Amino acid sequence: MVTWSDVRRWDPEKIGLLADSLIHTSDVLMGDMQALERLSESLEWTGAAADAARTEIFRLHDEYICAADQLMSIGRCVEGLTYSMYPLVASVLDCDRDARESDADIDDDGGVVDRMPLYSSASEDAWSLGRDRLRRIRDLRDRATELLTRARYLDSQGAAILRTLSDSVSATGADVSTVPAAAPASRIAVPTETALPTGKSASANAAFWDSLTMADRTRLLVDRPELIGNLDGIPAVVRDAANRRMLVRERSRLEETAADLQDRLNDNIFGGMLDNADAGLAQTRKRLAALDAITATLDQGDRQLLVLDNRSGEDTLAAIAVGNVDTATHVAVFVPGLDSDVQGDLRRYDGDMDSLKMAVEQLLPADPPETAACVTWMNYEAPHLGWNLLNPDRSVVSGSAAIAGGERLSTFLDGLDAARAEDPHLSLLGHSYGSLTAAYGVRGADDTGVDDLVVVGSPGLGTGTVAELSVPPGHVFVGEASDDRVADLGAFGTDPSRLEGTAWLPTEGSAYLPAEGHGGYFVEGTTAQHNSALVVAGRASEIAGG
Repeated sequence: MVTWSDVRRWDPEKIGLLADSLIHTSDVLMGDMQALERLSESLEWTGAAADAARTEIFRLHDEYICAADQLMSIGRCVEGLTYSMYPLVASVLDCDRDARESDADIDDDGGVVDRMPLYSSASEDAWSLGRDRLRRIRDLRDRATELLTRARYLDSQGAAILRTLSDSVSATGADVSTVPAAAPASRIAVPTETALPTGKSASANAAFWDSLTMADRTRLLVDRPELIGNLDGIPAVVRDAANRRMLVRERSRLEETAADLQDRLNDNIFGGMLDNADAGLAQTRKRLAALDAITATLDQGDRQLLVLDNRSGEDTLAAIAVGNVDTATHVAVFVPGLDSDVQGDLRRYDGDMDSLKMAVEQLLPADPPETAACVTWMNYEAPHLGWNLLNPDRSVVSGSAAIAGGERLSTFLDGLDAARAEDPHLSLLGHSYGSLTAAYGVRGADDTGVDDLVVVGSPGLGTGTVAELSVPPGHVFVGEASDDRVADLGAFGTDPSRLEGTAWLPTEGSAYLPAEGHGGYFVEGTTAQHNSALVVAGRASEIAGG
């Protein structure tokens, strides 16, 4: 079985020379035999000796042509393997270099040995260094495991094809270029789901994407956008392009479904009573309304559609960024709470994030220039009132929705770092029940790279201590409007404003407007918005009265 050391020694350039030599030899052999055949036929030579000579020439001609075909097939196979090796080997060498720079070793099975001992400390700098160290080792392990898995897959596929090549070509004349692993870049078949990363982490996804050829990436984007649009860890610009393609496809699919359901209702004197067509039509129209909201938001420009999930739950889920999360110096992710859904609230929340982004950028230096991006993250099924109170997975009195959402959020946050060469300053904002989801998203010592957590109108973080949150000490900010009753409920653990280790985020005072009620924290011109912008801009120390 191929080991990490084996892949490290692979030399695609020299292997490519072998492929070129095989193809050239095939061409020369084919040309020589064709020239020999033409010469033997053009000679004015008759008799028994001439007949015998031509018989032998024709016999050898067939054998050599078959050999030339086989050489060409082998050459094309090796050439295809070479194309796939270039980005894979480059990714392996990059991973190896990162391991050396991190004082770690990668063993032959893709495991990572950390050679730097960790010492606990209460200081913020030491805590951050410790968390970053854990994340770096975890990321190296996930990357190495994914890359080695891909190398072994490529090796096994290539070996299987080369072993059967002679029989398949001579017996059937099969075109080896139809086999994905062996084909040249211009003729690789459409990738299947087996080509997706085997791991589930953002780091594994990033390693998977880095190891693909440009042809593989383009083919996935064009032919299988549903496989990569929601893949945390790959570049936002790619996710955006894939999800926009899916937006068009989903609209067509849902419009066709709605028309079919309407026809069934029109033809049924009992309406949808016997087959629930009316309920299906209502659900389909709700999803179409969500797509309308997404389209209207994207039409404002400078947006990235980072998540489009129209199938995994009752509601359409989405995440849209204002700005470019691939390049922004400061990235904020906002998680809304109770009763929020894409069709009803996306445009309003996106407007809040657009306003927050502008407020942040007014605080950023121009030399060197810094930029911001703000994400409205609605990739979980937030609780709703009404009948959902009876559903333990969607009820506001339960933490189940926050726990499930927190898992998705954690990977999303991790992916923002994994997709970039340099991590941004990352802030997480949670409102109302969304603050509970945000808190579950940053549990654990090495889960995410969140630098600051802002919770406003929070009914609780599901914990009695901020030590459970993977956020640097002193970087959990709590804001409460004076007339916000939800913020004092403490329904999910201790009231966040009373948790030791949290910092106060004033919501009134100074030269700005006070936040009013439970939903006014990100209104333009408010104290709460200004102070949140200071946090996102990395200037939390300037919060007055904090």
